[in-house]
Amino acid sequence: MLSPYLFAAGIFSVAFWSQLPPLWVILLFVLAGFLLRRFWAPPSFLLLGMVYGCLWGQGILGHQLPDELIATDFTVLGEVYGIPVRDGRRVQFNLRLEETTTNLKLRKLRLSWYGDQVSPQPGQVWQLQVRLRRPRGYVNPGGFDYQAWLIQQGFSATGYVRASPQNRLLEQRWSLDRLRFQLQQKIAESHVNDDAQALMSALTIGDRSHISKDLWYHLSLLGVIHLLVVSGLHIGFVAAMGYGTGSLLARCFILICRPVNARYTGAVFSLVFALSYSALAGFSLPTQRALIMVMAALVALLANRYIGRAMIFGLALAGVALIDPLAIMGAGFWLSFGAVAGLLWLVPAMNQIPKWRLFFRVQWLMFLLLILPLAVWQLPVAWYSPLVNSVAIPWVSFLVVPLCLLGVVIIPLSPVVAEWLWWLAGKQLEWFVLLTGELTVPAWLPLYSPWPLTGLSLFLMSCIAGLVLLPRGIPGRYLAIPLAVALCYLPTARQVPLTVTVLDVGQGLSIVVQTRRHTLVYDTGPGYAGGYDAGSALVAPFLRRQGVTVLDALVVSHSDNDHAGGVAGLLRHYSLAVWLAGSPAVEETAPVPEQCRAGQSWRWDDVEFRILHPADSRQKNNNNHSCVLAISYLDQVILLPGDIDASVEHRLLPQLEQMVAGKKQVALLVAPHHGSKTSSSKQFLAVIRPQQVVFSAAYRHHFGHPAEPVVQRYLMQGSTVWNTAEQGALTFRWQDNGEFSTTAQRTEARRYWF
Repeated sequence: MLSPYLFAAGIFSVAFWSQLPPLWVILLFVLAGFLLRRFWAPPSFLLLGMVYGCLWGQGILGHQLPDELIATDFTVLGEVYGIPVRDGRRVQFNLRLEETTTNLKLRKLRLSWYGDQVSPQPGQVWQLQVRLRRPRGYVNPGGFDYQAWLIQQGFSATGYVRASPQNRLLEQRWSLDRLRFQLQQKIAESHVNDDAQALMSALTIGDRSHISKDLWYHLSLLGVIHLLVVSGLHIGFVAAMGYGTGSLLARCFILICRPVNARYTGAVFSLVFALSYSALAGFSLPTQRALIMVMAALVALLANRYIGRAMIFGLALAGVALIDPLAIMGAGFWLSFGAVAGLLWLVPAMNQIPKWRLFFRVQWLMFLLLILPLAVWQLPVAWYSPLVNSVAIPWVSFLVVPLCLLGVVIIPLSPVVAEWLWWLAGKQLEWFVLLTGELTVPAWLPLYSPWPLTGLSLFLMSCIAGLVLLPRGIPGRYLAIPLAVALCYLPTARQVPLTVTVLDVGQGLSIVVQTRRHTLVYDTGPGYAGGYDAGSALVAPFLRRQGVTVLDALVVSHSDNDHAGGVAGLLRHYSLAVWLAGSPAVEETAPVPEQCRAGQSWRWDDVEFRILHPADSRQKNNNNHSCVLAISYLDQVILLPGDIDASVEHRLLPQLEQMVAGKKQVALLVAPHHGSKTSSSKQFLAVIRPQQVVFSAAYRHHFGHPAEPVVQRYLMQGSTVWNTAEQGALTFRWQDNGEFSTTAQRTEARRYWF
């Protein structure tokens, strides 16, 4: 019974190791496993799982591009797989390598190809000249680990296609991904709006790339996004359809000619249906989990043997661990297995409840079971999600999904009928999006778990879930109500008086300043034409991880994209009390920002905020419009200068000299203009002499920030130098006595793939 659980635990534990052991240590694990097996078998499975996790990690890292070959051109030959995604003038696609110009053991590449005329398709074999870099991502508390995702997918490098006469198409092969791509093109021709087409593609072939960010966020908030992408629920539904179809056909054969075992036939059809739909969806994690569980149940059925729920669940867990040892790092893993655990163990205990009551009880049960993982990952979800699901589950599962899949089956026979079926499914999705878009809640009702991730909040959530799930007849269940009220109104005051976090946003800037009861964001990082922006992808998740529900102030230094590109994305998640901008126009959104002016000041919780620049708006250089913010706590100053150059630094010297003369020390400086040669003048540094300096820059970016002479200039002043490109997000915490500490996220949360 314990063997699959221990095996999976061993594999998943490696995901949290800061480094992988050498080969001789792994061999010791193997030897210890064999010795333990003679005396007590279960621990041997744990060690075996660790060995597998280590070997898998070693294999993945061994096929990655070496650091010394970053920004080197290669000529590669490979087959396009997956479904390419176009955003603007760029096409993103995956390439499975067959040969390279070097002896490197590269396997898969994640590439971008710029140009309106280029359109790589699945199954095509291309010879390409590419420039590559090692898989790497931003590292922030609460943020998505893009590097871990790249490793999960088996990518050896990322990069882009160079313009070269060597780029040419060699051949076209058949592949399952090509079939998925063709289905996507057919769905795109259906006469429904873009949102409905995107959702149909997600439900039919597992392609979520066309779902807009606003729609994704709204559906996630309602707690119905699992219904509108291929999930375990859909695989189970299709498997049940297959079993029913097989059993019906078997009974027809019995009536016509000869006896056929209906149970066996149903099981075979169920497996074929589930496998087909999983393949059509690209074998995502939820489909893997559901498919393994379906296969375990069907094997038990065919073998005429009973396999307990615990064993089926354990086999699914071990199967997913074998396929994806890093699956445990994502919220989807916990949500998926949490839902299955509830259905397997808790729903059968309600078999005496009338069916109509059981359906609604299950919705609330799932919601309560998933509160804890939702809170851990700070994922938004509305409190009325169970009510929405009670309508959405039968609507999508019994009407929309069958129409989508029936269209796939029918299209070889009659494309016209298939198009009509997809149109009918798309219209229902249009109505679904329209109706859910009208849902609102009172302002006083929290939309999602707003609690800071603390031991107290996790303890209260665990107690609530435990009380609600108590068996009938045991008193105390209603104690969950006052605990839930207490959880909603946990005090949000922070333990330290001042925290400054410089987020890792690549080539850009975003800083979060937190006092005991207030939060300010200075700049929002970049945004790109493809829809990605740091405001929604990096800043908002960090704020949720900190338990921030209201953003007290947003200060955007100036309108350059690397500082203001994430404004719209951040405003999608948070409303603002105060919004200041250094440039005359930052973003065409509401509310309109107030112009940042020298002399503006306010005080939060013994922390003073003062604008030092600009005094006017006559600057010709947009960088010199930057809003310069000085934050004072006790005798220490944090200076946030944006992208000002040496001329503005010189203009600020009288204020800075006065500040220093008042016995205030610049404890932290975020280097002007990312450490550019045009800033950080010698006179400026001689006056402020910062203790800590942070360069916010991208790893090995072509801008070359920070410039080496600038770094040396700070070091000669005795400053401690930090770089988000090397250390990830940097957090500075001030105590009541003025002492502060520094945390580097790449060190604090180090994983073996960093």
